[in-house]
Amino acid sequence: MEIELADVSREATQWDVKRIFGAILHGEGFYDASDPKARPINFKVTLNPGQGVQNNGTGSLILPHRKVGDKLLKWVYEEHHPVLVNGRRARLFRTKNRPGRGLKEQLEKTPYLEPDVEEKREEKLRRLDLGLHVDKLQFGIFYRRPEAPMTAGRIFSNEYQVSHRDKGAGLLWFDYDHKVIRIQLGDRMTEEIGSTVAIKFDNLRKVAIGLDFGNPFVCFELLTPPMLERERFNRTLSGVDWKDQRKFRQRLDSLNEAHAVVAPYAHHLRIVLHTEADIRKFAELCQIADLKRPIWANVEAFDKGFFSPKQLYVFQTWMRQFSWPVAFQLEALVRSGLMHTEDLLVHFRQQIEKLSRSYPADAADILRHFSETLRTRDPKDTNMECFHRVLLEGGYGGKREKSYKSSAKKQKGLYDDAQPKDRDMGKFKCYHVTFTPTRMVLEGPYVSQSNRVIRQFAGYEDHFLRVDFRDEDRLQYRWAREVDGTTLLTERVGGILKKGFELGGRDFYFLAYSSSALREHAVWFMSPFQHPIRGWVTPQSIRDSLGDFTKVIKYPSKYAARLAQAFTATDPSVSITPDQWEKIEDLGTEPYLFTDGVGTISPKLGDMIWEALCNAKEDLKRLQIQPWAYQIRFLGFKGMVGIDPRLEGIKMRLRPSMDKFEALDTDSAEIEIARWFDKPGTCYLNRALVMILEDRGVEKEVFVKLQDRAVTNVVTAIDTIEQTVALLKTHNIGISFGLPWILKGLGAAGMGMCEEKALGSLKDTFLYSLIGYAQNHVLRDMKHSARIPIPDSYLLVGLADEGPAYELEGAENVYTLEKAEIFACIQEEGDEHPTYLKGPVIISRSPVVHPGDVQLVNAIGEPPADKICAFRDLKNVVVLPSVGDRSLASMLSGGDLDGDLYSIIKYHPLLPTEYAAPGDYTPVGTRARPDGQDSTVDDICDFIVEYINSDVLGLLSDRHLMIADQSSDGTNDPRCIELAQLCSQAVDYPKNGIPVDAHDSPRLLIRSKPDWKMAEDNDPRDTDYYLSSRALGDLFRAITINKPKAPAESFPDPEGPQVTQELPKREQPLSDVISTTLKPHVERQLHYFLNDDRNVADMRTVFLRYEQELRYICVTHALSDAPDIRLQEEEVAIGTILANCSQHRWRNDRMHRMRMHASELVRETKHRLYRPVDVLNPEQGELLYGLSQAWLAWDFGMRNKAVFGARSFSLVALGVVLDTLSRLGGLP
Repeated sequence: MEIELADVSREATQWDVKRIFGAILHGEGFYDASDPKARPINFKVTLNPGQGVQNNGTGSLILPHRKVGDKLLKWVYEEHHPVLVNGRRARLFRTKNRPGRGLKEQLEKTPYLEPDVEEKREEKLRRLDLGLHVDKLQFGIFYRRPEAPMTAGRIFSNEYQVSHRDKGAGLLWFDYDHKVIRIQLGDRMTEEIGSTVAIKFDNLRKVAIGLDFGNPFVCFELLTPPMLERERFNRTLSGVDWKDQRKFRQRLDSLNEAHAVVAPYAHHLRIVLHTEADIRKFAELCQIADLKRPIWANVEAFDKGFFSPKQLYVFQTWMRQFSWPVAFQLEALVRSGLMHTEDLLVHFRQQIEKLSRSYPADAADILRHFSETLRTRDPKDTNMECFHRVLLEGGYGGKREKSYKSSAKKQKGLYDDAQPKDRDMGKFKCYHVTFTPTRMVLEGPYVSQSNRVIRQFAGYEDHFLRVDFRDEDRLQYRWAREVDGTTLLTERVGGILKKGFELGGRDFYFLAYSSSALREHAVWFMSPFQHPIRGWVTPQSIRDSLGDFTKVIKYPSKYAARLAQAFTATDPSVSITPDQWEKIEDLGTEPYLFTDGVGTISPKLGDMIWEALCNAKEDLKRLQIQPWAYQIRFLGFKGMVGIDPRLEGIKMRLRPSMDKFEALDTDSAEIEIARWFDKPGTCYLNRALVMILEDRGVEKEVFVKLQDRAVTNVVTAIDTIEQTVALLKTHNIGISFGLPWILKGLGAAGMGMCEEKALGSLKDTFLYSLIGYAQNHVLRDMKHSARIPIPDSYLLVGLADEGPAYELEGAENVYTLEKAEIFACIQEEGDEHPTYLKGPVIISRSPVVHPGDVQLVNAIGEPPADKICAFRDLKNVVVLPSVGDRSLASMLSGGDLDGDLYSIIKYHPLLPTEYAAPGDYTPVGTRARPDGQDSTVDDICDFIVEYINSDVLGLLSDRHLMIADQSSDGTNDPRCIELAQLCSQAVDYPKNGIPVDAHDSPRLLIRSKPDWKMAEDNDPRDTDYYLSSRALGDLFRAITINKPKAPAESFPDPEGPQVTQELPKREQPLSDVISTTLKPHVERQLHYFLNDDRNVADMRTVFLRYEQELRYICVTHALSDAPDIRLQEEEVAIGTILANCSQHRWRNDRMHRMRMHASELVRETKHRLYRPVDVLNPEQGELLYGLSQAWLAWDFGMRNKAVFGARSFSLVALGVVLDTLSRLGGLP
């Protein structure tokens, strides 16, 4: 309803009037604040403009419902409540005008926003509506002269310049809404096309202003290169705003060919403005835009040509003389901006050539750590000083020759055994390359999960590269509505995929990808090589050797997906022959097979697989419960296998739904293990599940109480060791360093936490401080993702009921699951008896988007003893029925049994009271080549480019949740239902090749986002958010997180590790509380307690190797490339990253890599202390030796606890101490 306003004070703004009506409409009589489902009435106020900045005294008030308008008019005129605006009585009149359908719906469904927020934003936009003329734009780097002290100011080397002094067409302005500074190049009056350099606010590291011989300049030191865009100035407009503002800018990889040469190396900016007054105005605009005020500095600028074509050619020619691993590290030094070509070609040339000649096996690893040292150095240290320090730490070179020769025995092992001979065959040291629009980022090598193909070429791993494609900030490509990234991806990404690239003197070409890697926009490249058995190995020869893909060759996406099976990250297990496996028929009918992706194996084969995994991964030896299900890759098959007790001997039965292509060599094949399921996963809430359950009748208070309970468990985790261990295991943190087992061992030795009466308290120890980081990690996930553990609930892999298959084979008296029934039996480590779930439960599968993705089913409990039951003995899996019109898995976000994990929630308060039918997830087919021809590698490359451009699942999911929050209909809003369908298509896109265009998807109802999205923004502004009234808003606001304060030793020392054998005064060796508690147990086994100082000193080499790799982990796996951003020692030990990130996927990927890298470092360090011949059954002499070595390492770490790395090094040693004591019977 629209109400006309008259006699409004002409000095009033629309925000003044909105505040007055807000006080009325949200007061008593209009809004019931006690009703949890009631929303403050939303409305819109407009005032008609008068002369100058005033209004003309008239306007309108638009309300969502006529009933509200009638009530307001009655309140004003019949109940005599005047509406006063600045002391003047405004008049209200009923009109016949009807608000537009879109506006009416917006007011009905969206929340009311306080006018203060919008007024503040409008004022900023008004003050920032100003452009500054730019005379010159320069791309370059900051450097110091070699002879200058490190305290001297830096100089800007101009490597490429755009000048507009003559025509003055360069223009700089602040785009506040997008948090970007834009520098436009081109004249709208004379040119058709112009370029724009866009600098994100959060990309600014430092900004300086000054005068250079009278020329006013601004220097931008950036974290990453700016965005480069192109747009047509005088494009034809339709008059429809949403159409005209769509995809009118194109992303670029360079401004032109000359800029393309230097763009990979020089991305910092210097601009020359028109007048001196402009730089003062620029500083003022920075403050208005909530940026730090620029510093005034004298920055000289010269044209040095560090990255001219000639200089780059000389550098590339010189680099080719080295081995490829050394060349890779040299490329990394230059491409990371740590050094420039003159540094290497002039100042470091002799040192690097000598290093490569003298220590060819170690040179690459030394340079890798030199790169990391440059990132963490003290600002006053020169590059050469850092280089010498790295050599000294390793015992190499020059003045250090004497030191090296005299202590060769002590120093051996610091670099020369970077890859131990007893390495896990499921992992390898991998080189990583990231292509952004302008540059190439190099990392590694560090440990990564291996796959079938790479294991075939042991010794040639450095010919394989993991390559990913990301935006400049290392996040995945996401385009604003006005940006078209298609051309950039086609030319930049597509060009690299199809043509390959050169790196360190080798040519690399696209090979394939794994399905999980594609989601990260990552693929495998390789450089051809000569193999002693396979001959000349090329990408095509490898692809040809994988199998016969005739059945899928006409479908590029499916062909690529089949190739991807061979590149799935797996662990090797055992090989079987053709007579030991067979194919059996699927149960059900297409497209909803009950056994889609699942087969069976015999108990004996299951034992063999588990034994192989335990031999390769010694941490598995702690587990008491053997898995009953494995996710496998075998020849051309993929999927799950569960243990079938009726199968005898060595037997595996696979189904047609698992058969993806014909393998060529089937005489004997290895069963590769992608995952094993030895325990139930923790079942968590998440944002989408909370939103859907709330819309299906679960009260908001249920979620709040559940979170309060979870927060209490986190906060009180420090009370007892049992509670601490539960926290770590529940949330799967601290596993790389074995923290749960270390705490259990200390508890067995008599130690305890704060509230426990014990021989010694762990308070004030490094272990105790780690718990604070664990608590922060868990609370962060609760606040930012609603990741709340659910009681009496589990995350289980799905298997099919094999009962109907038994019946088809002639078995009688078989117990089978009925429709909407499931079976789940849980047994965790330490449980004496299994637990059978019984009664109503809800089952779901991530991603949950459609209201019907959560289904209510019945858990049957323990099967009857008097019947044959195929799943009776299965533990820690969920068995789904093999009867009905449609498979239960397909009802849950379109799932199957190919390794999907299902949430089984038995917690009664979360069971929904309202029914929702499952979504229709009928397969839509697969896109073939338009001409019907066979797919080629180029077709796969085109598909990858299209996938990166159309990978919008995360974007659609976010939009779905925000619309559900903004709309009064929640997830039942038609826009949300449409987005749920689009999300389903996006999930299937990698397989069927049919993309989703996010630009045509439903848009947000209002510009502002709910406040629970605020945490994902590195620089949140009040003007961008509103207080959400949904459960997610209450959950988000209920938790306050204080980031732990890290001591200085949590970060790498710029001067390197200052190790000693001395202790602080008044502190005796092994006098800490943990050592004192363990003293009787150690003495009982070794017959001594205190160590000889010389033996403790021998641990120096083991520690230095550990410390260097830990330092590399802290630098490499940080979320930012900024030199001052690195992880803390505590973050690595816990396995978390505390920094904010707008894309969860990137943060989770970095955490995963960091955890794997840290796990391998811990494993290598333990093996340097001791390595028994038989890991599962070590001899007593080996255990005693291991205990003595670990006790020395613990002593060394505690003596150096003020040194970075020593505290976590002590943890590794402590883990070995407790493990050997336990095996020797020295702990109860």
